[in-house]
Amino acid sequence: MNWGYISAFWTTVVMNCVQPVNWQACLPVQDWLFPAIGDYIQFKSEEPYASEKRALKQFRLDGGQTEP
Repeated sequence: MNWGYISAFWTTVVMNCVQPVNWQACLPVQDWLFPAIGDYIQFKSEEPYASEKRALKQFRLDGGQTEP
């Protein structure tokens, strides 16, 4: 895991959820944490923009056989 992700999570989520004014938004952890973990796992399982590349190949006249 990249330290940049951990640092960003710490500064944006943990430090903001420590403040009592944000507890109402932070407390339903199952609403935001578990989907975020699923998104992260899906993101790490394939190369960036892989689904977009597949979609664009479908619209090419040559079927994506040659490099653009």
